[in-house]
Amino acid sequence: MAIIPTDLLDRIRTLERQIRDLMGSANTNPALNEIMGGDVVIGDGGRLRVRTKGGEDLLYLGKVEPDRNEKTPQQGLVVRRDDGSLALTVWTGAPDTLPTQPVQIFDRRGNVVVADDAAHHGLARPYIPYPLPEPVDTARWEGTGATTWTTLYRGPGIVQHPRLYCHIAAQGTAGAEVQLLVDGTPVGGVGSPGPGLVFTEPLSVDFGATAVFEVQAKVAAAGDTIRCRPLALYGIQS
Repeated sequence: MAIIPTDLLDRIRTLERQIRDLMGSANTNPALNEIMGGDVVIGDGGRLRVRTKGGEDLLYLGKVEPDRNEKTPQQGLVVRRDDGSLALTVWTGAPDTLPTQPVQIFDRRGNVVVADDAAHHGLARPYIPYPLPEPVDTARWEGTGATTWTTLYRGPGIVQHPRLYCHIAAQGTAGAEVQLLVDGTPVGGVGSPGPGLVFTEPLSVDFGATAVFEVQAKVAAAGDTIRCRPLALYGIQS
């Protein structure tokens, strides 16, 4: 019988012990579908992709289409319902004309029901009407014969959009005018009997601030009259 060197036997025993240790640690390590601590990093244009049992995409997190250009991928978030319809996106479909990614929530028909304004600040959807200003002088209601600007309606509104849509109807004699003031500053020019006052203009008011809206009117000459009524004040996107 061949004589086996003692050091070789020691090495064999060491290898056996190491194998037993490895087998034991394999049985005690956390499952590969659990993260007990630390970070998961997906880089270099990669993405996290979640699919339904039927192979339909539910979520993209990371690289999304279209790319910003040939060298720059677009990074974002796309979430779908399990019926395939879009639910939530942080993504732009036109990186060349709209580089800023809006956050959008969709209904099941694909309509954007909630979105932030990608060009400036605040909301893009939904359009939220400002409360209509109330008459100041209830005896005269919505008319005046004054030749100087006279406030007929005044009321507060909380600003949530970067622009304002206004529609004020007006009837009266030729030369009469109507205007809207926001915090004491005229916005959108003046209107006249017939066409009234219709405009869309930026609002120089901080997001979430309470602004005071006033409707003023005046006539060109003594004895003339003008009547007006605010029909709509909406905050809208850029």
